Amino acid sequence: MDDDFTNPFALAPITDPYVVCWRDLDPTSTTEELERLNEWVSWATTRYALDHKVIPPCWPRHGAVVEELSALRTFWDSCYQDDAAPSDPLAFHRDLTLALRRLRDWTSMLGCTRTIHRDSK
Repeated sequence: MDDDFTNPFALAPITDPYVVCWRDLDPTSTTEELERLNEWVSWATTRYALDHKVIPPCWPRHGAVVEELSALRTFWDSCYQDDAAPSDPLAFHRDLTLALRRLRDWTSMLGCTRTIHRDSK
């Protein structure tokens, strides 16, 4: 059976979610946080069947996309804490719908494709 189906939380153990303030990170911390975020983004793109029109492969090179994905990851993490409300995962999916619209809009404006990266203007 598909591992993603049988173990939907095959990510690193969930720790207390924290908000990453990307503006305040030094270059080393930025690299570390991008690696951590990449793990979640890889899982989410598979889990939700998101393509390059929503999250282009070059997403780490676009600040607004990084901020949106980071916020989504923090929200998702918080939904599965011991003290989370049973309705928190539904709230995540409600907000995910809005976030996916924003990601599509940003990706469209950026003009990046599956194989071509365009720098932000």
